[in-house]
Amino acid sequence: MPAVIVSAPGPTAVVEVVDVPVVEPGPGQVRVRVEAAPVTATDVSALRGHLPLRPAKRYVLGWSLAGVVDKVGADIEDLAIGDPVLAMSDWFETLTGTQASSVVLPRASVGRRPASLGSVEASVVALNALSAARALDLLDLPAGSTLAITGAAGSVGGFATELARHRGLNVLAVAREADRAFVERTGAQLVVRGTDLGTLRADGLLDSAVLGASSLAAVRDGGTFVAFTRPSTPAPERGIRVATLAVVSDGSALEALALLAADGTITPRVAATCPLRQASAAYAALEAGSGRRGGVVLVP
Repeated sequence: MPAVIVSAPGPTAVVEVVDVPVVEPGPGQVRVRVEAAPVTATDVSALRGHLPLRPAKRYVLGWSLAGVVDKVGADIEDLAIGDPVLAMSDWFETLTGTQASSVVLPRASVGRRPASLGSVEASVVALNALSAARALDLLDLPAGSTLAITGAAGSVGGFATELARHRGLNVLAVAREADRAFVERTGAQLVVRGTDLGTLRADGLLDSAVLGASSLAAVRDGGTFVAFTRPSTPAPERGIRVATLAVVSDGSALEALALLAADGTITPRVAATCPLRQASAAYAALEAGSGRRGGVVLVP
């Protein structure tokens, strides 16, 4: 089966699509026929050697997917062949990449998705919306609190903005003027990027733009700050509680998020699709940027 690999991560690394053996699911595992797998900034970081990876002959890339169940382990009774699903791989732990025509994952990493939610749209929910939800869980603000979100119209920040509004939070969405329509549609208040964040005094902040210590000024004394990477986690000050996001797969949470996507509560945004065998073009497009909003999704 075809899979997207990198053999030697680093500044000059190239993405290849090679044929690898189809894996049989064992006890507690599900094999998914992949219909869509997004390319994320984390995949690009892995490609360029920016992430600490354990040694391997080659790395199959990809964190999330949507597709249909292809085969299940003998002890799996709650999923059947043909069921539509979405899933996330705990890639750092397993190096099981999702950018392939089929993937074997633990049952606990796989969630059902409603048939009304297309595979391409569902694929961008898996990692990004789950990251947003877990960041909000870490923040643990009561309804009615004021939350600032940097990168509030980005891949993760957009879901965080919508989920925060769904949880009853008042959202100060730090984003570009060009993102005003998206932000205001969610019911959030746009804070144009470049505004002095020290004027916000929010109860909490999700730093999805990875601004780090400079965005701590947006949080009131005794508030809460959630960083999305360890290097961007600032030292606590003024009694502010500081936490760093860590996301692990959770099929039940993915099912709940898929339902929110299907009913329009959250918005899966897709900028482009690309054939799996042309993955190098998708990676090049993501690295080049262009200010697009939405994921670049590989379709086998």
